[in-house]
Amino acid sequence: MRGMNLLKILSITLILAIGLCFTVEALTLKEAISLAKKVYPPLKEKIHLYEQNRFLYKASFDPYFPTLSSDLSYQRTFESSLNSVGRLWDNQCTLGLTLNYRLFDGGYRYSVKEQSLHTFDQAQTDIKIIENDLNYMVKQAFYTALVKEKILQIRKEAEEIAKKNYELALAKRKAGLAMLSDVTQAQVRYTNARMETITAKKALEKAIAELNSLIGWSLDKKTKLEGKLKTTWINANLSVLEELASQRRPEIERQALETKKAKEAIREYKSNYYPKLDTQLSYYRYDNDPKFNEKEAVVSVTLSYDIFDGFGRYHKVTAQRQALQAAQAQLAEIKRQIRLEVYQAYKDLELAFSNYQIASELVKEAQVNYDQAYGEYKVGKGDIISLIQSELNLAQSKVDWAQQLLNYNIAISALERAIFTNLTE
Repeated sequence: MRGMNLLKILSITLILAIGLCFTVEALTLKEAISLAKKVYPPLKEKIHLYEQNRFLYKASFDPYFPTLSSDLSYQRTFESSLNSVGRLWDNQCTLGLTLNYRLFDGGYRYSVKEQSLHTFDQAQTDIKIIENDLNYMVKQAFYTALVKEKILQIRKEAEEIAKKNYELALAKRKAGLAMLSDVTQAQVRYTNARMETITAKKALEKAIAELNSLIGWSLDKKTKLEGKLKTTWINANLSVLEELASQRRPEIERQALETKKAKEAIREYKSNYYPKLDTQLSYYRYDNDPKFNEKEAVVSVTLSYDIFDGFGRYHKVTAQRQALQAAQAQLAEIKRQIRLEVYQAYKDLELAFSNYQIASELVKEAQVNYDQAYGEYKVGKGDIISLIQSELNLAQSKVDWAQQLLNYNIAISALERAIFTNLTE
C-alpha cells in the first residue's frame, strides 16, 4: 500500500515537473519592446555611430593642448675643393625638444569643437528617432497578434454555431420538417466556417512570426501574449498634443542642432579674418659628438596674419550663411509636417473610436437578429436562408468589431509616435 502511494506521489511530481518545463511564459508589450531594442539592427547601427561621434567629440579638444615634439639629427660635413676632396670637416649631433601652443586663433578651435558636440548630440537624437519608430512597429505587431487571437476565437465560435445550425437542419430533416436543401445549405456554411477557422489560425501564426522577427526570436516559436487592448476613449486635447510634439519630437531637436552647427561653421570661417598668435619654446643640445655638451633654449612668440589670400574667406562665410538659412527653413518645414502629422493622427483616432463604437453596436444587433432567426427556424416559422444569413452577419460583425478594435489601438500608437509620448500609461 505504501509502495502504491509512493508511486502515485512520484508520478504526480514527474507530471508537475514536465508541466513546468513546457510552461510558456507570457510575453508583455513592455518586454517585447525591451527585447526588440536589444536586437534591432538599425538601432544597433545608430548606437555604434553614437559611440563613434562621442570619441570624435573628445578628439576635438586636442587643439586646446600644447604639442610637444622632439628631433634628433646627425650632420657630417666634408670639405670639397680642387686640391682636397672628401676631407672630413665637421660633425654635428643635435637633440631638440619643441613645445608649441596657439594662444589665439579667432575662435576656430571653439567652433570646430562645438560642431563636433552638436554632431554628437544629433547621434543621440538619431537613436531616439529609431526607438520611436521601433516602439510603434512592436506595438502594431503586438496588437495585431492579440486581435488575431480574438479573430481566431470568433471563427471557432462561428464554426460551432454553424455546426449547431447544421445539426438542427439535419434533425428537422430526419423528422420530416425540413427539406434536403436546408441540410445541404447548412452543411456548406459549416464547411466554409471550418475553412475560415483555418485561415484565422494561419493569420495568427503570421502575426506572431512578425512579432518574433522584431524581438529576435525564431519565427515559428509559439509565443503566448499577455496584454489588454484599449477600449475606452483616451483623454487627449489636440492643442496640448501639438505642444507636446513640438517640445519632444527628436526630429525637431535634430534639425535645431543642425542650425547650431551652421552658426558655428560661420564662426569657423570668420576666424580666418583674425590673426594667429603662437608661442614656441625650444631646447637644443648639440656637440661634435653624442655627448651633447652645448645647449640652447629659445622662446618665441609669433603673430601671423594673411593680408590677402584671394576672396575665399568672404565667399565661404557668405555660403555658410546661406546654409544656415536653409537649415532654418528645413526646421520650419519639419515643424509644419509634425503639426500636420499630429492633427491627422488625432483625426484618425477619432474615426477609429467612432467605428469601434458602431461595430460594438452592430455585434449586439446581429446577436439579437441571429437569436430570433434561430428561434423561428427551430419552431418552423423561419427558413434556413434567413438563419444562415443571420449567422454570417453575426460572425462578420464580430470580426469587424475586432478589426476596429485593432484600428483604434494602432491609432493610439500612431498618435503616441507623433507626439513622442506614451498616452496609455
